[in-house]
Amino acid sequence: MPRASQYDDVVLRALGRSTRFRSCQEIHLALSGGRSRARRPPSLSTVYRTLHRLAEEGVLDTLHSPGGERLYRLCRTSSRHHHLLCRVCGRVEDVAQAGELAAVAERVGADSGFSSLDYSFELSGVCPGCA
Repeated sequence: MPRASQYDDVVLRALGRSTRFRSCQEIHLALSGGRSRARRPPSLSTVYRTLHRLAEEGVLDTLHSPGGERLYRLCRTSSRHHHLLCRVCGRVEDVAQAGELAAVAERVGADSGFSSLDYSFELSGVCPGCA
């Protein structure tokens, strides 16, 4: 079981202030500017490690920006889902798990002999407001 960091609550509170996906560097900047000087904010590498672990544990949603940067936000549902990202404005909509994707993943796992197969699926396009 992954070890909790002393910074979990701090990072989660920073993420909780926004409903949009944010980069590690944005979160680190918010933590660096919002904490009292009596206590040092976490380093950028600590924020990266904390975000990565929380995402692996299913606490955070992640997606990649059009530029390839990983973005994070608090997960709003415990069920498997995917995201649709507007490449222009950054709007994100949750997309419920498509049964076809799960079936493809199972077939690939069975055909290759892999077990405990995991996958991610990201869609991006231009939302109606930006079209």
